[in-house]
Amino acid sequence: MGAFISVMALRAWSKLSVWLALVGAIMTGLVIAFLQGRSAGKAAFEARKMQDRLRSLKTSAEVRHDVQNNSDADLDRRLDRWMRD
Repeated sequence: MGAFISVMALRAWSKLSVWLALVGAIMTGLVIAFLQGRSAGKAAFEARKMQDRLRSLKTSAEVRHDVQNNSDADLDRRLDRWMRD
């Protein structure tokens, strides 16, 4: 009777260890996929942030160029559109 119980326990442990290894492999795959996705998301965010910054710098340079090259009368006329009297 003791041998029967030990054989059954070994079979149960064998099946359990296979299932635990399977669950561990799945969990490891999910963690790796999560970390890779997070890394890709950070890289995409940084690239987008850099593009936005370059666009802002370009717009700022264009506005600065317009203001420096226009006459005072032209600047006054342009500002009158934005002023409330």
